[in-house]
This record gives sequence, structure tokens and C-alpha cells, in this order.
Amino acid sequence: MTVKEELIKEITQAPDFLIEEVLNFLLFIKNRFKQRTSETQTEDITNNLSSPSFLNFVDDITSQIPQTEWEKLPSDMSKNLDHYLYGLPKSEE
Repeated sequence: MTVKEELIKEITQAPDFLIEEVLNFLLFIKNRFKQRTSETQTEDITNNLSSPSFLNFVDDITSQIPQTEWEKLPSDMSKNLDHYLYGLPKSEE
């Protein structure tokens, strides 16, 4: 007897409330399997793309900037952003 045949036999002997639980569980598992399959396919497509991701692109660009240029940036940039962008007085807090 196959697993499917055995399951059908058990279903015919089970009460309705139990069959409903088994059906809900089966639908849940099928949905989860479908999502995992979809995620795996998405990952495969993403991994097979020939163009690098945007973050890799940013990393490549920023790695080309010399350290001396990075050191020229103000360390309080976010605190005094309005000063650097619009000339407002610096916040000294």
C-alpha cells in the first residue's frame, strides 16, 4: 500500500473535525513549500545576474576615494547638516 493510499484510508475512518485539521495543515505546508521554492528561484535569479548590486557598486566607488579625502569630511555632519547645506549657524550642543 502506498503512502497516499494509506492516508486516504485513514481519512475515510477519521472524524470530520480531524479531517479539517489535516486539510488545514496540508494547505499550510503546501503554501510554505511554494514560498520557499519561490524564494529559492528568486535567489537563483539574483545570483545569476551579471550586474553587481547597488551596494557593491557603492562599495566600489567609495573604495576609490583616498583616505585623505574622507578625513576632510566634518565629523559632525549630521548634527550640523543645515549649516553645511544652507549656511545656518552651527549647533554646538
